[in-house]
Parts: sequence; C-alpha cells; structure tokens
Amino acid sequence: MIWVDNMAAFLAAWQKSEACGWASQPGSELFYLPGPSPTLTLRILPGSLRDTLLRQVLTWRFQHPDRYDGCYISMDADGALSVMLQPSPEDDPHDAINTLYSLVDLN
Repeated sequence: MIWVDNMAAFLAAWQKSEACGWASQPGSELFYLPGPSPTLTLRILPGSLRDTLLRQVLTWRFQHPDRYDGCYISMDADGALSVMLQPSPEDDPHDAINTLYSLVDLN
C-alpha cells in the first residue's frame, strides 16, 4: 500500500487500482483497496472519536437508507470507527468519498 499526501494523488492511485492510504484530516485515514472487491474505508482514530459519533452514524445510516446504501460500519480492535463502501466502477470516486465523509459528519 502506498501513502499519499493529497486528494489528487489518492484519486490517481485509485484510478490505477493501487492500494493507497491518505491521512485526509487530523484523526482520520482514508483507504482504498482495489480487490478482489474494491473497498473504500474511512477510519476515525480513537483519539478523534467523539463520544456521540457512533450513535450518530448508526442513526443516520438507519434514517437515510437510500443515501447510505452499501455503507458498512464497524469498530476496529484498536477502538477506531470504520465506515466502508464498495464502490462500483461506475461510481464517481468523489461521490463515494463524500458519502463516507457525510456519514461521519466530516464534510
């Protein structure tokens, strides 16, 4: 996996189907893994996790099923909150990223 330092480099790696990661905002990491099923993951690190964020994410996912269809939520062993999406080749990468950011209220 390569680590990049900006959105343009992240999208370029995605377009080349390269596994990549980017510390997109303080306390969060965005990952793209190309296969066999491409997965986009946004992790909110434990030190940046607000007490109410998990509840908020679960509520929004339940209340807006059409908007967040295909989004999966998990807590990692280290205490990080991860939201994931498996984008199709037709999905716009910006839209996929914005969906995850919206779900965790980082827009």
